[in-house]
Amino acid sequence: MKLKSWVNILVVGTVLCWASGAFAVPIVDADDWSGTYYKGSKIGFNHARVKVGKGSIDVHTKMYFRLKSGKDDQSTILTQDTTLNPDLSLKGFVLLQEIMGKRQEVVGRVEGSKLILDVSGRGFNKQEAIDFPSGIYPSTTIWLNIMKDGLEVGKKGRFNLFIEAFRMVMPMTYEILRKEAITFDGKKVNTLVVQQKFSGMTTTLWTNAQGQVLRELSLTDFESRRESKEVATRMSDKPMSVSNFITLSLVKIKQPIASPDRMGRMKLKLSNVHGPESIPQDHRQKVLKTEKNGEESYTTTLLIEREPKAPAKRVPLPVPTSQYKDYLKDAPEIQVQHPMIRTLAQDLVADQKDAWQAAKLISTWVYDNLDKVLVDSFTALDALHDRRGECQSHTNLFTALARAAGIPTKVVNGLVYSREFKGFLYHAWPEVWVGEWRALDPTLGQHYVDATHIKLSEGNYAGALKLMEFIGQVNIELLER
Repeated sequence: MKLKSWVNILVVGTVLCWASGAFAVPIVDADDWSGTYYKGSKIGFNHARVKVGKGSIDVHTKMYFRLKSGKDDQSTILTQDTTLNPDLSLKGFVLLQEIMGKRQEVVGRVEGSKLILDVSGRGFNKQEAIDFPSGIYPSTTIWLNIMKDGLEVGKKGRFNLFIEAFRMVMPMTYEILRKEAITFDGKKVNTLVVQQKFSGMTTTLWTNAQGQVLRELSLTDFESRRESKEVATRMSDKPMSVSNFITLSLVKIKQPIASPDRMGRMKLKLSNVHGPESIPQDHRQKVLKTEKNGEESYTTTLLIEREPKAPAKRVPLPVPTSQYKDYLKDAPEIQVQHPMIRTLAQDLVADQKDAWQAAKLISTWVYDNLDKVLVDSFTALDALHDRRGECQSHTNLFTALARAAGIPTKVVNGLVYSREFKGFLYHAWPEVWVGEWRALDPTLGQHYVDATHIKLSEGNYAGALKLMEFIGQVNIELLER
């Protein structure tokens, strides 16, 4: 799973710790910093600044993550300037995402009941409008809403959040659980413990009487601590390796799989699943049984089979279907209409008339021409220029080329077995419609994905958010292989 998706998920799960009035007093100007830690090691910092004006509230937020892959600096910066109305509803925002010299900007403004979004990046510039009725609040400023509602034990609330990085609306709930004394800066401080739940992920934070978040825990082994600017921005001389960071997604099993690429059939149990229908089914993945273990905890028994070598029937290229036309569209990370993408797609498929044969040609080219390294990219065009990347880079480039060639293609997210890490890692791969949906994997060079590919979600944005249900929670037990 690509680094940018991890960072975006952390942004969603992290409440930036600015100051505000305590127990529902008016919001005031503030300028606050916090350090971000993974397993006790600092990997970045957060900054939040609030400026209260006569008719609006301006909030500046910045998240910085410093990681390294070999000699490559994988530093990632997300900067956002948000303007709110006095009732904390959104006026507009500018989000800039930067990684390894690549940039993507999202500019949003509310017009009536619509949110107008301008998304721009390398080889992509597009405007879209989404429904935006009242009662939706930006995720980066939601702590101000919680403050406004009042801080007292037993208080519960629910908000519809607009997730700026994913450009989606999702519900979030919170509850103020209890009072608790913690040690902060060498002193005992009385705090309130607040729990937030969002898309299957739970975060816990400790706030003082002034509404300042002193500590927050999110995902597995991630922690945010309120610090001075000097301390928060002080980074180690030895950045954490991306491979160490990626292992947070590792799901270990008791017995290693010697040859996962040869696995034709696998029966397994997924435990600590968020909901009874969390695991999707398709032509090669069947849910055999789902058992409830407790509140929001289920165990699902799955049977997964290798993709057969050929589709049941052949369809011509371009694929003659209107049913799946949405899977031919371009997107900010999949620039189907870019001349470089379209030209390469036509060169690769040439005079090929069979859609499945064309998909295999494209997959082979992506596998052969992209180095397999743990470096991130925003888009298919980035991957094409750099000729290297991880699974999402391979998948985005394949998807753009396949769609440009006339093959409906979707992005799939899930788990796949890694011999290197001796467990299952989060992974992305594409599926193509060639008379039927078929999964292949240009990162691993598989035209017929092996049975260790466990599908959990679909889509670049909705799919990444759905993975939050599983990260750091799900366990796998192999029953048959």
